[in-house]
Amino acid sequence: MRRLHLDLRPEWKAWAESLDYSWHSEGGVCSWNEGAAYLLTADEQETLRRLAEEVHAMCLAVMERVVRENLWNRLGVRVEHVPLLRHSWERQDWSLGGRFDFMLDANGEMKLIEYNAESALTLIETAKVQRAWLNEVLPGRGQFNTLRESLVQAWRESGHSMAHAAWRPRHREVEATMRFMAGTMREAGIQTTLMAMHCLGWDSRRGEFVDGEGQVVECCAKLYPWAWMLEERFAERLPQARCRFVEPAWRHLLGSKGVLALLWEQFSGHPALLPAFDDEKRLKGAFVSKPLFGREGHNIVIRTADRVLEQTSGEFDGMPLIHQQLAESPRFDGFIPQFGVWMIRESAVALGMRETDSLIINGDSPFTPHAID
Repeated sequence: MRRLHLDLRPEWKAWAESLDYSWHSEGGVCSWNEGAAYLLTADEQETLRRLAEEVHAMCLAVMERVVRENLWNRLGVRVEHVPLLRHSWERQDWSLGGRFDFMLDANGEMKLIEYNAESALTLIETAKVQRAWLNEVLPGRGQFNTLRESLVQAWRESGHSMAHAAWRPRHREVEATMRFMAGTMREAGIQTTLMAMHCLGWDSRRGEFVDGEGQVVECCAKLYPWAWMLEERFAERLPQARCRFVEPAWRHLLGSKGVLALLWEQFSGHPALLPAFDDEKRLKGAFVSKPLFGREGHNIVIRTADRVLEQTSGEFDGMPLIHQQLAESPRFDGFIPQFGVWMIRESAVALGMRETDSLIINGDSPFTPHAID
């Protein structure tokens, strides 16, 4: 793999905004890397695809063990939420996908960092923006990227004919992501209604979730994590609801960083896994501590036994932690790349990359496009 230096296109910001990517420079931080790209080989693409699909299968095996052996507390699940999650898993509620994050270790091997199993972002950058970039900047090259087509096909096979696409109005990225998702749903032939999450209500007479117009919500594709859903006032209605949520309740289990410790416990030695434990004392050398349901690189601490190497603040202070061996990633021109592999159903279909000149990837780390040599 090589990191390419590229000339900045003078009008790239207007170009990005024409693709509905309007948050590229919020707060004075540029989240799109116009001046660089990664060039991967076909073999490296195949390695990422194969590893992601192997890890996905292992994650499902871990979920089966959690339900069978009642390991809910290992994932930070409260007792009162167990029946809903168990039923969702046993019913095998339909699931669309998520994003694995990998990093290279000192030996050049791909290692799983975490699984963004629900509410994953960088969808627009991966599926739409970097594809347009490839056609303009490196035409003729390939790209690990069939994300849009895979979303359309998955929705087409979902069995849904009507659905709502919902999010909490808070950020342009979240809204644009769900508008993009709604586009793939409509392309698949699903009648789709856009809805703010706070408009989801319960009609006690009909025993159904409804939108602000009183229309029954049969399927709700949401960019709203179950950690929030389970705290809503309507949470007590979820077990009896006919509505099917995407992602479904059982994905809350995969969204816990506790999965990393259970993966290592069940599949220790797999080449894509790093040692991970509930107890930091079981790790030697540098390690990373992460909140169980953290997101966007918040409240991460990288440390050794006697000193902190790097840390971030955030909204998850005080949450239980999982501890994972640090992948001593090589740098490319001073930057550490992260490989975000998108899973749709059981297939790895696309790559979206971010990079950092420090140690921790977060929501401000620039998305850096890639091509296949």
